[in-house]
Amino acid sequence: MIAEFIAAANTAATPGLWDQFVQALPVILGLVLIEGLLSVDNALAIAAMASHLDEKRRATAMNIGYLGAYGFRLVALLFASWIISNHWVMLVGALYLVWLMCAHFAGQKGIAEEEGEAVNVHHRTFAGTIVMISLMDLSLSVDNVVAAIALSPKDLWPVYVGVTIGIISLRLVAGVAVKAIAKYPVLEHTAFVLIGYVGVLLLTELQFPDFFHGLGPTKVKLVKFAGILVITALTLLWSQKPAFQKLMTPVLRVLLLPMELFASVVGALIVLITWPFKKLIALAKAR
Repeated sequence: MIAEFIAAANTAATPGLWDQFVQALPVILGLVLIEGLLSVDNALAIAAMASHLDEKRRATAMNIGYLGAYGFRLVALLFASWIISNHWVMLVGALYLVWLMCAHFAGQKGIAEEEGEAVNVHHRTFAGTIVMISLMDLSLSVDNVVAAIALSPKDLWPVYVGVTIGIISLRLVAGVAVKAIAKYPVLEHTAFVLIGYVGVLLLTELQFPDFFHGLGPTKVKLVKFAGILVITALTLLWSQKPAFQKLMTPVLRVLLLPMELFASVVGALIVLITWPFKKLIALAKAR
């Protein structure tokens, strides 16, 4: 009798679909909250990178950017295990994010576009803007998905649900980001600082994995969001307080020197890497 009772209890304890959902709910809610908060960064960055275009092209570029953010997150989910086991992918993404920030503030991209001219961040072509936004989306997607999987390494379906809902929140935040940049133009620069900040954090995680593993994925994400809040507050303070500008200007001038060097070196590498592809495209157009 006792043995039958224990067997029945064990059978009843086997989690069904509802029980699995309840167990995964904290992970899903955590992902939705964190992805929703961090989508502000992605939305601001897309709006900032498209801000130099005319209204019609800006809307098109931003819509493509949001689609890229959705698509690349899904692709990153599908190849998450491969990405995690190949740190060079995360390294390249992190360096690209840092380069975007440095190139923006250095005032040059170091990328040859039409006629071989090096162009400023605000004078990219429409196609160039789409490429830049797409690559940024890919880099941010790698970071987000790897961190999301760390929350639920054994069961991936809660990650799929959480990231999908987070993607939806990105679209909801998009309109707010555009209006915010229109009201506070300094947020355009803020977006590039945030892009670089995420890149630096990713580089730090790759360099000191044990430290970040000890913190846990939730704390790492919360630290990242706290940094976003601090950076946004400081840049808004910069735009409103001349005294703060005067105080920080010497510091920023010193920081600009290594940023210019990094932007030039990485920009030159990108020119070398993309040159064959540009030549192939030019030949295809000529035919």
